[in-house]
Amino acid sequence: MAIKEIGKGINVIGRSLSDLAKYKHEGTGYLGKVLMSSGERPVLGSKVLVDVSRPHLVLICGKRGGGKCLAGDTLITMEDGSLIEIKDLEHNSLGVLSLDKEYKIAKTPKQEFFKRPVKKLLEIEFRSGRKIKLTPEHPLLTIKGWKPAQELSKKSRVATPRKQEVFGKEFLRECEIKLLAYLIAEGHTAKRAVWFSNTDKKIISDFKQAVKEFDEKLKVNLSNYCNWRVVNSNPKTVIVKAVRKNGKFAKGTKIAPVNSLRSWLKSRGIYDLLSHEKVIPQNVLRLPKQKLALFLNRMFSCDGSIYFESKRYRLSYSSVSEKLARQMQHLLLRFGVLSKLRKKTTKINGKSFDSFEIVVQGESLEIFLQEIGFYGEKELKQQKALAETQAITRNPNLDTIPKEIWKQYRPQNWAEIGRKLGHKYPKSLRESINYAPSRQKMLQIAKQDNCEIMKQLAKSDIYWDEIKEVTELAGDFEVYDISVPEKHNFVANDIIVHNSYTMAVLLEEMSRVSPAVRQRLSVIVIDTVGIFWSLKIPNKENVAGLAEWDLKPMATDVNVLVPKGKLGFYKEKEIPVDGAFTLKAAELEASEWMALFKMNWSEPTAVLLARSIEKVKETLGTYYDISDIISIIKKDDESDANTKQALINRLNAAKNWGLIEKQGTKIRDIVKPGKITVIDVSAYRQAIGMEGTKDIIVALLGKRLFEERMLYRKEEEMKLVKGEKRESSMPIIWMFIDEAHMFMPKDEESIALRVLLEWVRVGRQPGLSLVLATQRPNKLHPDAISQCDLFISHRMTAQPDIKAVSALRPSYMHQDFDRYYSEMPRSKGYALIIDDNTEKIWMIKVRPRFSWDAGVTASAFLK
Repeated sequence: MAIKEIGKGINVIGRSLSDLAKYKHEGTGYLGKVLMSSGERPVLGSKVLVDVSRPHLVLICGKRGGGKCLAGDTLITMEDGSLIEIKDLEHNSLGVLSLDKEYKIAKTPKQEFFKRPVKKLLEIEFRSGRKIKLTPEHPLLTIKGWKPAQELSKKSRVATPRKQEVFGKEFLRECEIKLLAYLIAEGHTAKRAVWFSNTDKKIISDFKQAVKEFDEKLKVNLSNYCNWRVVNSNPKTVIVKAVRKNGKFAKGTKIAPVNSLRSWLKSRGIYDLLSHEKVIPQNVLRLPKQKLALFLNRMFSCDGSIYFESKRYRLSYSSVSEKLARQMQHLLLRFGVLSKLRKKTTKINGKSFDSFEIVVQGESLEIFLQEIGFYGEKELKQQKALAETQAITRNPNLDTIPKEIWKQYRPQNWAEIGRKLGHKYPKSLRESINYAPSRQKMLQIAKQDNCEIMKQLAKSDIYWDEIKEVTELAGDFEVYDISVPEKHNFVANDIIVHNSYTMAVLLEEMSRVSPAVRQRLSVIVIDTVGIFWSLKIPNKENVAGLAEWDLKPMATDVNVLVPKGKLGFYKEKEIPVDGAFTLKAAELEASEWMALFKMNWSEPTAVLLARSIEKVKETLGTYYDISDIISIIKKDDESDANTKQALINRLNAAKNWGLIEKQGTKIRDIVKPGKITVIDVSAYRQAIGMEGTKDIIVALLGKRLFEERMLYRKEEEMKLVKGEKRESSMPIIWMFIDEAHMFMPKDEESIALRVLLEWVRVGRQPGLSLVLATQRPNKLHPDAISQCDLFISHRMTAQPDIKAVSALRPSYMHQDFDRYYSEMPRSKGYALIIDDNTEKIWMIKVRPRFSWDAGVTASAFLK
């Protein structure tokens, strides 16, 4: 696999043979070492350098699922109502549940399945009693967007489903459903017997009738005070004629009649279980809504209670089986009933016993009584509670939206909304920003303010649960993940879960090239995860490992810019940043404003926006801000008041982002000769109402850089014609984009896509290099794959991804990608390189980073 070596033990990729002979190693960076042989102990050979002096289109691919995984016993809600542990999903074709763009829980297909070993997990327990075990980097959804679990702490609030309206089509007779509920709740099924314990006359009668309907040959006998035994109506032993031999009975053999209920319970996997082992079988989880309500009704009628405490009604359900209690809590969510699960320890005769109690109150209690209810003696309490709860004022603080929402949205006029809502002191409504608003309050404000996004959030299927405890677990764990197309999240343990290394090595090398070359380059990094600030910090944790590569810990000279509206947060957290950036309002065309707000031309607000942008440009030229656009909208006489207010609300929300201003950051403050500038857009990563911002940043920046380089390229060519040095004040641009499939998607429109396709197709000629990194090449636009001249791929296993990159297979590649990946060592850091400049195939190991790796868990050093 080796190519011609230049000097002693050094190879250069990405450089033509003529440039190789002319410039030798000048303008190259140290990428890694050649893999000479694989196996259990891979042997590394000579150094591999990469050219950075000329424009390239570099594609870096890595395996999906790297880092972001869940413990094997995590329960996944399937589209048919089943609850299946994630470790058992590899060959399961059913879809799962996920959160869609309208913040509703919906069924969605899943794709790939991943597993890997890890040494560390986090166990997170929530106020609701829900728990989940995951890798520290696995993202959870917060009001500010997806955040790695390791960045969350006590009192952090995370999105969980408030309801999961998924019901199956499983058929069970009503008598079977009742018997399952009664015997799981208060049954004793062991030692060849079936017992039921209860004193409620109505329930006992119902149980007897269910047994009769199940099998007329069965009857129910009273054994003592409250214990009822199910037996055959004719329990006498019979003698059969044949002895059992080779499947037959011998003459004279005595057998007792089979208890059909006992046999049926065995087939359902719930016979001969102790109280703490009891579970709900899968066929119950797959029941239709009406029959599932019947099952829950009988379960709560046995082991549940309803009571009045602290001026309000509550209901509870208790079990010594933790798994059963968690299944019950989950089933309540199918009906939109929120509950709290708590562990209780009691002592009896000096011994401690654990039980698990589900508690329901407030609005959820009313939903339970109306949708599920009780049977038997508890029906009387139910009727009284239902009548009295409707007259009780509920505490809205139990179901709120995190207070941080006010940093993303505020009404334009608090007093006006206060008057519309009938407040005695309308201006006092502004005090709401000091508290977490209830869903009802947010909905009222959003309706009066005509803000659709906040209406959706207030009516969403999200319950913002609070983290109660985070525990670090150490050991040897097998963890798992699945891929959910488009939505990129799924429901696990009733929690919504989501689900760059080589780029950083290249960036480090960009800072180390000779001053003469470096001054002709300017590097811009689009950081979608917020990790490249760590280039500023030496990696002192890996001194010994770096020494093996003739390296030592070093800081990289980078300039980190964050959105102006987020600068205070970074400084407060003492994250090293160098300044803020903003976009100039006048540089956004109407189509870009629409992309910012995810509008389309069919919406009245989009038509009004386009008309207003045109008018503000006619009036103020190229110097205006969002407030000027709002003024134009208020004067518009072609749109109705609701449409105008809806658009004004969106623009006011955009003002709070701290991103768009009159002046904007000048291109010369971003593109500096010899400098690496990191544009941190992670603050806008799927944050509520801000989804389009990162695309606009890339689109505008890409467009301005393309236009500038095209002009300066002409200047450089004219100097060459005159026999002068090819110099200009605008350096050659390298733009690095992490998670490139988000900006260059294959199957959907993106405002950034059109700009980046220009870079891909004609960018190298004017001096524009593009480095695209993705773990989902299957979702990347095919032009980005087919046009790359340098392909760097860590081991991939997902066939859709392998198929996508196979499109670039050159004629000098003599075996399939699958073969290369199978030959690649499974330890970290190995990569396949296809170099179209030298028409060679390489297998290398990427060198370790000498700067700190804040994204170690999202590393491209994949197993």
